[in-house]
Amino acid sequence: MITELGEQGSGWQIGDEVVGWVDTRSSHAEYAAVPVEHLVAKPPSLPWTVGGALFVAGSTAWAAVRAVDPRRGETVVVSGAAGGVGGLVAQLAVERGATVLGLAGAANHAWLKDHGVLPVDYSGASEAVAGRIRDTAPEGVDAFVDTFGLGYVDLAVDLGVAPERIDTIIDFAAAARYGVRTAGSADGANAADLSELVTRLADGRLELPVAATYPLAAVQDAYAQLEQRHTRGKIVLLP
Repeated sequence: MITELGEQGSGWQIGDEVVGWVDTRSSHAEYAAVPVEHLVAKPPSLPWTVGGALFVAGSTAWAAVRAVDPRRGETVVVSGAAGGVGGLVAQLAVERGATVLGLAGAANHAWLKDHGVLPVDYSGASEAVAGRIRDTAPEGVDAFVDTFGLGYVDLAVDLGVAPERIDTIIDFAAAARYGVRTAGSADGANAADLSELVTRLADGRLELPVAATYPLAAVQDAYAQLEQRHTRGKIVLLP
């Protein structure tokens, strides 16, 4: 919520509910100074927890999907498909008409199915995971978005996906090795894309689960849970 306006605050009023971002890594605070061009209106139906958690995950997902450009009838694999970024990537690719295979643990398979995603168990050796993907998509894979790292770019290449249709947001060494894309939050950091995401979340086309909330004073506990890398959706700090 806007509590104070500077000279460049034209178009906004104190008390307006907004979603936005900063480039100074200063958002873990009760108050933050935000450029007005980094703000979009928060619809009343959008919970604060979701709006506050949206920007990094949402901008990353939006950019990654745009980078691999899934089309209707194509098959896309998403690693970490129930995470904050991966869950949005999977849903956005489904929205485009693609068949989406989501790599995730069994506990998240029902959630993925509810969102139009074909779940694939990520456990075991890479060869076993590749076998499950081929069994689920016998005609092949057209695009791959890696949100987890740990060899998934290698897996995508082994599956025959063209480097220009692979995007990783984390495994930059593999990206350099194979020449795959690395589109992420910086590529989706604009108010127009954020507004598209806010609208989809507010009207129910997208879901961003909130796995847990922590008071700002417990930020270390929040990061301890995050480091386990088994979170469905996002962890949110409450100032």
